[in-house]
Amino acid sequence: MDSIQKLLTPEVKNIITQDLLNKRIVFLGESEHHIGSDFLAKTEFVKYLVTEHQYQNIAFESDFFALYFEHEQKNTFPFWSKSVQCEELFKFLKEHNVVIWGFDNQFSTPFTFATFSKQLFSFLQQNDIVIEERFKNLVAVVMKNGSEIDKILSQNDVDYITAQIDNLLKDSRVLSNAEWNQFMQSFKSTVIQYTSSKKMGKQLRDSQMAKNLNFLTERLPNDKFMVWAANAHISKLNEDYMEYQNMGYLYNQLNPGITYHIAFAPIKMPYRTDKFIKSQQKNKNNLLSLLPDTDHNYFINSQLFIEANPLDKDKSFEGMFGTGMGNGNTVWFKHFDALVFIANGEKVKYP
Repeated sequence: MDSIQKLLTPEVKNIITQDLLNKRIVFLGESEHHIGSDFLAKTEFVKYLVTEHQYQNIAFESDFFALYFEHEQKNTFPFWSKSVQCEELFKFLKEHNVVIWGFDNQFSTPFTFATFSKQLFSFLQQNDIVIEERFKNLVAVVMKNGSEIDKILSQNDVDYITAQIDNLLKDSRVLSNAEWNQFMQSFKSTVIQYTSSKKMGKQLRDSQMAKNLNFLTERLPNDKFMVWAANAHISKLNEDYMEYQNMGYLYNQLNPGITYHIAFAPIKMPYRTDKFIKSQQKNKNNLLSLLPDTDHNYFINSQLFIEANPLDKDKSFEGMFGTGMGNGNTVWFKHFDALVFIANGEKVKYP
């Protein structure tokens, strides 16, 4: 590939164009949320997908509720919305009228904390759905304290909230409103996630993220979507060692055959010595050994690689593509349709 400012060469574009036939959804991963060079590389892919393949929606691993009403940069997580490396991305999205969505069930924005309760109670009142005062009070506690509710709510409180939501989800007036049906399901998963074990929390979150993303793409069945998230969440596989970080897999179960998954990672980083990089490239069990060098950016198409190297179809390689993949040793070419290596990595920067 070329330099990061004009990353996609004609050869890479030709490969992707063939791969995108009948693909509505392109997942763009990142190794960690603090790797700014991943953001820069992904931005070049976004530009290409918008200008040459007419993708007009982008869904972030960010607040589902807030971005459903306010399609704005500020409602994405700060490592994107406030980073120097994403300034060009958001400028481009605005100039090209790309709609920003979110699919994360977690509440993370001032918009949601300030308006979710009001909108929920207003919807219920407008539909003559009566709720108990205790439910109102506990919803207020959740919206005020967010992920800290495990220190405040008793198990009895949590059971009560979830039981009340389950009752609401059975109401025909809620069932007939697709948006609030989805918002309530997402809210319920968040409450349980924040008050459960870490492992159950991961499972609930990825499961709900897949459902929220499916909701968005079903609402706009003729539109194409780019999905901006961590590599761990966009994998096509569901393996035990991933600890339920399987949003991409779950979404694929609902929508087989329409997705394309690209993972991104840096090679050189301030915390990786030259000696370490050289040792990894010499290691035949490391992905870096597949590259001609570690001084340039590279794109590997999984299908073409396996066709050329059939004996490596089930081989596990060490890699630098992020957490949740068996300590970096896994069958990467089954997880993703393509791998992008950025030679000179950098951490996220803020103004």
